[in-house]
Amino acid sequence: MKKTGLLLAALLASATSVVPGFAQTTSTATPTASAPPAVADAAAQDFGRLSVDGGTASEDIGLARQAIFDGDLDAAGRLIADANMALERARVDNTAFQKAETELQPSKTKATTATHAASANSTPVAWLPIDGELVLDEAIEPTPEKNAAVAAANRHLRAGNTARAGDVLKVSGIDADYIIAAVPLEQTRKDVAKAAKFIKSNPYKASEALRDAENAVRYASVNVQAVPQQAPAAPQAK
Repeated sequence: MKKTGLLLAALLASATSVVPGFAQTTSTATPTASAPPAVADAAAQDFGRLSVDGGTASEDIGLARQAIFDGDLDAAGRLIADANMALERARVDNTAFQKAETELQPSKTKATTATHAASANSTPVAWLPIDGELVLDEAIEPTPEKNAAVAAANRHLRAGNTARAGDVLKVSGIDADYIIAAVPLEQTRKDVAKAAKFIKSNPYKASEALRDAENAVRYASVNVQAVPQQAPAAPQAK
């Protein structure tokens, strides 16, 4: 499946950007000055910054846990090996971003609980963006029409048609949140390596390691506000 996502360097920066068709604000840090025009333009144009290999590894991890549950350790071993290779490729795909866990969310909702903030690590580490989707802004009352518009925008994003996705939101006048799912790159690699070590001798420990990898997913939320493009000013009569 083709993965799509906003340019992470712009999305996760502490800034508010207004770009053609979109106004974007992050919800993972305190807003500061507006981003430079070049950054704003890149954020508007690039919806391809998710790690394809990271997404593949995440899928393999889930399938490996299911295979262990089903007692198919050979299949689980192959899936774990595939996840390990995908993570190795993801290390050099230039999609990882540096953030502390405290700056990310434990769930897809915007609110970060005090419990999470107290228990999360405040040391910046590399996070691998593995998935992303548009959801209706939490402050908006959902309706079948609005839900349908967001679903249509997501279909266009997954098909790689970012311009059409933007048009759907703009024409509908909908404020949406773009939710990025990410995993700690090095810790996930360690969890998968541990699963590989124990898959034959102790499948239960292997499954635990894979579960730890799944539970490490954190989220970043970016608001995408539909902003109608202004028509060019009419020429002044002489």
